[in-house]
Amino acid sequence: MSNKNSYHVVTTINNPTAVTCTAKGRFLDAEYDNLIVCKGSTIEVYSILADGIKLATEFSIYGFISKIQACTIPNKATCSLFILTDQHYYTIITYDTALQKMQTEGHGQLNEHNARVTDQPISTVIDLKSSTVLVSAFTGLLFSVPLAPKTDIKGKQKEGNRSAPFVSSSIRTNEFDFLSMVSLRGIHQSYIAVLLGEINDLKTIKAFRYNASLNEITENDKMQVGVEATTHTLVAVPDPIGGVLAIGEYIIAYYDLSSSGGAPKELSIDPTLVTAVAFLENSYDHCMMGDAEGYLYMLTFDITNLKVQQIHSTLIGQACIPNSITHLGEDLFYIGSLQGDPCVIRLNKVGPKFSIDILHTFSNLGPIVDFCLFDYDQQGKQTMVCCSGVDKDGSLRVVENGVGFLEQYELDIPLITQVFPLTIPKTFCDVLVISTFDRTLVLQQTSEAEMKEFTKYSGMVHNEVTLAAVINQEGYLIQITKSSARIMSASDQGSLVFEWKPPKGEYIAIAQLNETQCVLCCGTGMLIYFDCAGNTLRQISYLQLPDVACIRLCPLKQDGIDSDYVLIGMWSKPKALLLQLPHLEIVLEHSLKETGPRDLLITRFESKYYFMILLGDGQLLSNEIQLKGNVAQIMSERQTMVGTYCTAMYPYVHQDQKKVFIAGSRPTIVSSLRETLYFSAVNIKDVFAFATFSQHILLMTDHGLLFGQIDANQKLHHNKFKIENDMPVRIRYMNQAKALAVGTLYKEKNNHNGFLTNRGNIRILDAQTFQVLDTYPLPGIETVESMVMASFSGYPNKEYLFVGTVIENADDPDASHGRILVFDIKENYKIELLEAIDEPGIIYDMRAFQNSVVACVNGSIYCLTKFAPDLPRGQRVTFEINVHKNVLALSLDTRGDKVLVGDLMRSMSVLKMTSQNPLKLDVLAVDSKPAWMTAVKFVNDYTYIGADDKNNIFTLMLNASDNSGGNISKLQLKGGFHVGSLINCFRPDILVDVLSTGANDHDALTKSIEGSFTFATVHGSIGTVKTISHKAFELFSAVQKNILAESTSIGNLKYASWRNYKPQLHHHQDMTTYLDGDLLKKFQYFNLTIKHKILQHDLLKNYTIVEMEGLINSLVS
Repeated sequence: MSNKNSYHVVTTINNPTAVTCTAKGRFLDAEYDNLIVCKGSTIEVYSILADGIKLATEFSIYGFISKIQACTIPNKATCSLFILTDQHYYTIITYDTALQKMQTEGHGQLNEHNARVTDQPISTVIDLKSSTVLVSAFTGLLFSVPLAPKTDIKGKQKEGNRSAPFVSSSIRTNEFDFLSMVSLRGIHQSYIAVLLGEINDLKTIKAFRYNASLNEITENDKMQVGVEATTHTLVAVPDPIGGVLAIGEYIIAYYDLSSSGGAPKELSIDPTLVTAVAFLENSYDHCMMGDAEGYLYMLTFDITNLKVQQIHSTLIGQACIPNSITHLGEDLFYIGSLQGDPCVIRLNKVGPKFSIDILHTFSNLGPIVDFCLFDYDQQGKQTMVCCSGVDKDGSLRVVENGVGFLEQYELDIPLITQVFPLTIPKTFCDVLVISTFDRTLVLQQTSEAEMKEFTKYSGMVHNEVTLAAVINQEGYLIQITKSSARIMSASDQGSLVFEWKPPKGEYIAIAQLNETQCVLCCGTGMLIYFDCAGNTLRQISYLQLPDVACIRLCPLKQDGIDSDYVLIGMWSKPKALLLQLPHLEIVLEHSLKETGPRDLLITRFESKYYFMILLGDGQLLSNEIQLKGNVAQIMSERQTMVGTYCTAMYPYVHQDQKKVFIAGSRPTIVSSLRETLYFSAVNIKDVFAFATFSQHILLMTDHGLLFGQIDANQKLHHNKFKIENDMPVRIRYMNQAKALAVGTLYKEKNNHNGFLTNRGNIRILDAQTFQVLDTYPLPGIETVESMVMASFSGYPNKEYLFVGTVIENADDPDASHGRILVFDIKENYKIELLEAIDEPGIIYDMRAFQNSVVACVNGSIYCLTKFAPDLPRGQRVTFEINVHKNVLALSLDTRGDKVLVGDLMRSMSVLKMTSQNPLKLDVLAVDSKPAWMTAVKFVNDYTYIGADDKNNIFTLMLNASDNSGGNISKLQLKGGFHVGSLINCFRPDILVDVLSTGANDHDALTKSIEGSFTFATVHGSIGTVKTISHKAFELFSAVQKNILAESTSIGNLKYASWRNYKPQLHHHQDMTTYLDGDLLKKFQYFNLTIKHKILQHDLLKNYTIVEMEGLINSLVS
């Protein structure tokens, strides 16, 4: 069996964004606290500021982090981090302040032969008396990891490996599962309290004392209490009070856990699921709590003589759905979230009342339940739209390659209308003229980040708005305001040389200047052209127009064109005029359909000249233009949406390349590659003006002026779009309509019992503005489960939307059923139901296939056997059962005449079409090994990739010769790769950085020999899978092996244990056919010596460092 097409490169292009766990401690410095945030395998360490947090450093380990705990190791000035991965590897890391690097104190694996992994959340606590970490990760077992050498009863160190610090050992318990575990404070601080499973509708809290010298736990029968059945979390109450809070869905109770503690103190609450709890720092009577709807509460205790008398709860606000709450100090809190955007909040207290302000939010794409990729402009640039978040935190997230603006500092001046950077001749000092809504400011840069303001500069008018300002060819400063055009000597002590005023009763409305030319428009539409090269304004010509909306000087003689021009935009009859200078002769009149221009520009990209028209509604019209004297010809108009509104275009040069910055709601940079225009989004919103000043890029926002630089490398940017109160769950792009079909759901609360039920909508959205164009509400409790766009040969140039639904049966989930709904999308984007077909199960997935549609309905594959939208309703669409071989068919893919099926338990199977009309399928091959599939994808006819519930992707292959006998073939496992996070779907194509890598793979070695595809995970990471040749695999395998040899593993965890395919816990298989693009990307960060060392392999000796960097960049971009 050939495996020539079974070699793959898996690359993460967007790291996990969901916060899995947090901690706080003095990690980087013994004097200051740090916030530690875990996202996947990455740990971010933040400095805590007066009004927020700032990233200080970040690092990654070989493992997906499930728990983190700040701990203290004896004789260490700073705290250490105990980190546990989802594969039960642990490591203890300290920051070495002298060497300024991470240091591994110890590491290992929690492992016991035949131990069963717990179904409950893993708990970690620290026994302070013995400095031991206790971990509940397996049924009937606790693991202890000492942070200091164990001692015997007399205080002497014990000998033997088990007494060594950081070496784990197991402790047998008589309990089944620990649902929650805390280390007690107060008088019981040597105890741990655990919540145990449901018995007779009650749960139990028991207390155990840990004996470090014997490595065992002893139960204290007197500290046992029964608690309400919905109790799910214990929270230790701080010193000196002690005891625990037991949190349930209806009751929060405090238990003293002492023999004389008396009755519990209970607080009844409305039904809710509490997801995060934290006591305020240095407080024992205030506790912040968050629930599954993002509501935050303050629990307060009435305490008398160190005894809790009563508990109160107050609603204080709403933020993201939390999974952790960390008090940062003072009144700041960090709210971590798996399901929404983490945030920093400020707690306000006025008298007895509390409230919150959200100060900062941090983008989280997770969980990504579905996504689509589309090329709106057909220019090779893909846009990714994700269904992200859960419930109220659900939203669409737009992910696309874009340009990064690296902010260096900000100038806080409100209500700026325009900026004019000037370089004063001879002095070479930089002056910034800033026009606000009612005055003009002049600033001079005195140092890298300091500016000096002039109360009076030369002969400038400061109490008017400046319309234009420039230093002319002779070195004079020109300022144009509403009342006059002024020429003055260019220095702070300068004086007025010449002034021109408009005719009586007129005012200057618009003006444009360069070093030699001035065009201005008076309020009645009088256009006047001046020569302004010297110390006067010399009027050359004028032209009366009905109105003028915008002016753009086009000095094209400097580019080799035989004339200069001026562009005029008009609103009354929307059009653009091209006038030849110096006599303002009309060369071109270009009518516009609907709205007038906001700005105009003629500029050269590579060998072509472009006439660009920016409309106020965010559209950009790009035309190629040929100019010669009084003749102009435009052609090849292209329409691009660059925002919901735009203000102006600003040509500039960056790294010797001509570019145009478009200011507006979604700032965009236009550039050219291989005679094609490309549009790159900028990672900042709502920019009103742009300028270059003193080696800085200036962006004008509603807050003031941002000074910074444009990042040369493109990066992925995220934009968030809420769809009312809906949570998007399924999305498809409609090529014909250039719109999005989105299946959403929302929660509806029953006012009688407080229960929440799901309701569904089908929404049609504009694919550029993401505005809702139409909505089809689903009846009752029906919600969207799957969607597909399909077209049919009998109805050319039409796409139909097929939607699979679920109608849940709350009493018997196995009896849930659904419908297949077929919609026609009209030209006005209205959605019309053609047919609704009841099915006996849930429609988990659908795919267009061979002029038909295939659907997963529970364990069966159904085929569309009739599609006649012209017939009466009820006769238009028919689906028939075709193959019934699955437990639950959850996911599909199609290619040619084959269908790939992913099953709940039975891995993957391949179906082959045996008849097209009507469509019939038969089983071609199956995988005999069990696996719970979450997504499947064809690589080619004989190679298949699937994602499973163990966070792997793996490859199965079909031997083409196996099917000669007509029997069902067996699929063969070729290799696998541990991604670390659950994948919900694969989609063809990838987000390509066209400008960095070129329009296509140009190196045969790194070119994907099959279609590349993208995946997204529940933790917000995005990745790509590329299929490469055997030759490329061998080459990059050598690179990867040498990179590993030269890499330092933070935490001393093994790379192979992290990335090897894991069909079961602790059962690894080598990732023989997969390469790790994330590891290959590390090559560029090594110094030259190590890079040379990596390239010493026989296969690599013929490559230079620059060549290898180019190959790796091409491979993993």
